[in-house]
Amino acid sequence: MSLIFLPILSIAQNQTIKGTILDEDHRPVSSAIVYVDGEKVASSNLRGEFTFETADKTKINTINVIKNGYKMQTWATNGPNKISVLLSYAPIYIEGTVLVGKRPFPNKLVKISGEPFSAVKTNSAGKFKIKVSRNFIVKTSTIFLVDGEPVSSSQFFFSKKLNNVTINLPADKNSNNNVPVLAKKTPNTPTQQQIIEDKDIEIDPILVVVVYDEDISPADSLRVNINDKEFLTDSNGEFEVYADSLNENTLAINDYKIVKTKYDYEDNYMFVYISSFDENAPPKEEMNIEYSENFQAVFNTLEAEKQILQETGVSLRKEIQKISEKLEKDNTTRSKQAALEAYLERLTSSLIENELAYEDAQFKTNQMMERMRSQINQQTSTIEQIEEEKESVEKERMLYFIIAAISLILIFIFYKNSQKLKEQRDDLKEITERLQEAKDDVIKSHEEMLSVKDIGQKFTSQLDFENHMVDLQESVNELLPASTFGIGVYNKYERRLEFRNQVSDVGLESFYSESIDDTQSLAGWCFNNEVELIINDYDTETNLYIPQAENKREFRNKSVIYMPLIIDSKAIGVITMQALAKNQYEELNVSTLKSLASYASIAVSNYVAYKELKEKNKSIYDSMRYAKTIQNAILPSNKFIKKSFSDSFLLYRSKELVSGDFYWYKEKEVEGKLRKLIAVVDCTGHGVPGAFMSMIGNALLNDITNTKKRLSTVEILDSLNVGVQDSLRQEESLNDDGMDLALVSVVENDDKTIDVEFTGAKRPIYIFKQQSKELEVVNGDSKSIGYTTRKVKNFTSKKLTLEKGDIIYLSSDGYVDQNNLDRRKIGTNRLKSIILDNAALPLDQQKEKLEIALDDHQKGGVEQRDDITIMGVKL
Repeated sequence: MSLIFLPILSIAQNQTIKGTILDEDHRPVSSAIVYVDGEKVASSNLRGEFTFETADKTKINTINVIKNGYKMQTWATNGPNKISVLLSYAPIYIEGTVLVGKRPFPNKLVKISGEPFSAVKTNSAGKFKIKVSRNFIVKTSTIFLVDGEPVSSSQFFFSKKLNNVTINLPADKNSNNNVPVLAKKTPNTPTQQQIIEDKDIEIDPILVVVVYDEDISPADSLRVNINDKEFLTDSNGEFEVYADSLNENTLAINDYKIVKTKYDYEDNYMFVYISSFDENAPPKEEMNIEYSENFQAVFNTLEAEKQILQETGVSLRKEIQKISEKLEKDNTTRSKQAALEAYLERLTSSLIENELAYEDAQFKTNQMMERMRSQINQQTSTIEQIEEEKESVEKERMLYFIIAAISLILIFIFYKNSQKLKEQRDDLKEITERLQEAKDDVIKSHEEMLSVKDIGQKFTSQLDFENHMVDLQESVNELLPASTFGIGVYNKYERRLEFRNQVSDVGLESFYSESIDDTQSLAGWCFNNEVELIINDYDTETNLYIPQAENKREFRNKSVIYMPLIIDSKAIGVITMQALAKNQYEELNVSTLKSLASYASIAVSNYVAYKELKEKNKSIYDSMRYAKTIQNAILPSNKFIKKSFSDSFLLYRSKELVSGDFYWYKEKEVEGKLRKLIAVVDCTGHGVPGAFMSMIGNALLNDITNTKKRLSTVEILDSLNVGVQDSLRQEESLNDDGMDLALVSVVENDDKTIDVEFTGAKRPIYIFKQQSKELEVVNGDSKSIGYTTRKVKNFTSKKLTLEKGDIIYLSSDGYVDQNNLDRRKIGTNRLKSIILDNAALPLDQQKEKLEIALDDHQKGGVEQRDDITIMGVKL
């Protein structure tokens, strides 16, 4: 048990580093091998991602990535425990030979038309090596240029197998030096010497400058200033500039600082790394170099680094010699010479930096050599000691042989001693082999635990794991063969294990189940006994777990694993992994499978809890919808209101499914006249509590108007106030709920005038008079219905005489209190302005204007903060 526990502690102390490998076009690079400080740690997947474990991420010194067709460019941290690696495309070259009459043609410039790379010179054997674009293909239409002159397709031959081109040009009889190119037939054709001189003047190298941000992403559309000239980077962060005009001291990028620059003289690239200015950022700590015990890997890494630095130094020296010679021979302008001198000075600085880096790598190599010598010396001492012991044994043997000549007894003793020594050697060898096997088992167990941890995180990160079974099966398949993979969740009501989206080599099986009472079910046996079940030959081993039957089930898979999923000492399901071939699970770490089953148990437990919560939420939502249906049933119908007020509107929006606002309408004949009662009521709260208050208020208003003979608005509100206090027992309890409302009584007179009586509990009404075209605000009393803790006040009424065509507006406070993204409310003044601007329109259109203004105010996803009710009626 202790051997199993130690690797788990070790994993808990390690840190998981995640990385992404991208190419120059910021596309993922797969199947790339990752080395950390000379030790192989991972390879990238199809998304360019990789992970590895480290005890201390701050002690990572070097990261190298190897991929055919690419070369390592740089790497950088990109957030906590994240690394981004950038690979550049390895240069692609085509080799060739220029011949004139089958004789080599040296010192001639060769270029491919349409390719962005500079021309190259042939050597003394007429051979050249020219760089081409990544997807370039030599065709019959390809135009080769020799000293600027085109070569016809019949004069070159390309071998695709050898990646080699041969240009065979005819000799020009009119030329003294047999220039092997086709002369342009124009009157102003320059001589070969002029062409060469012009080319010598124009072959100043063009650098491709690539600008990267801190996360190694290309700096797109960035303006770069060089010697008062402005360059704009493209989508790859690149722009071109003459090398002799580039001076690092004059290279500037607004709002950014240049962290470092790096040259690739082999491909004429300059890489610039930038970051935004941050004066308060703490300085980065330099990491101390620590070598792992894998001397050979570190030594190879250092040797590769020295080789690269040495090659870079050779390139720099050649470039320095070339520029120096040009400065000695060149008689161009002073500005041109100054640019060349600046370029020469920069090359010299780069050479010094390269030499220092080479010396540092050499120093590290010497350190490694010293450590390796020390270890070799230790091993040599051990070998010498063994040799001395061996020599001593041989001497002892010789002595035994001499004594054997004298006595057969001594021979027998010598034989016995020899046998004993051989047994000791065999024992030592056996112990060594066992230690190596134990070491291999520990390493294998460590790797398996890492895999189990990654798989477990995928299990527990998804509540609906059944929709991610394919991804889970691919992960499990990396740990052990699992052509079939499934998770069965126990349904206690049906007493069965339900498998959803089980993955197999024939596809997804959306659903199937196995009863735990089925005696022929291996899944049921595993679940009932809560014991792991591992079978390597289905046909012969199943009889140990299930009884033999005449019609034995056919089973395609011959190797089968079932593991019980247990939470709080209770089985909640099973997990199964199956393979077509036999004996796939012979050498298996059962503790690793139990760890995997533990993760799966947590995932299933979360899944069951998620399903139960989802069902409860649905039940609550269905209840709320039914409550809304009941609430809508007690509200007066629009047809009933339209029958009394043909031109009217109702804007009614609840914050939740049920509302704390409600509107009320009643008609009753009093003293021979028809009295129309209209109310808009805003109850305490919203949602379910508000809905209960609205039902109490609606019932009380109906009861009061049905039993009272006089229907003055003051009398109705007084009775409503008493009714709410009695219904909620506010004198006995701490309940302090209530409601605000506006109540209007309308009576039409014979002289076509209309008597309006209004009483408000903290709510006003708005009256638009057609004759004066003005909007009048009539305020209610500063007293609410209910709220026993409030100061006692009496309700009052306002009596108005209006004319036909006048409009009355009643509302709750939800509309004016609605806020926008800036937390500003619509407000009473805005509501009055909207009503006044649209009062001449029919009331249905006025409702649309109010809704448009409300929707515009809520733009940007602002949540409705309260129930909203506005009613308008034209008298």
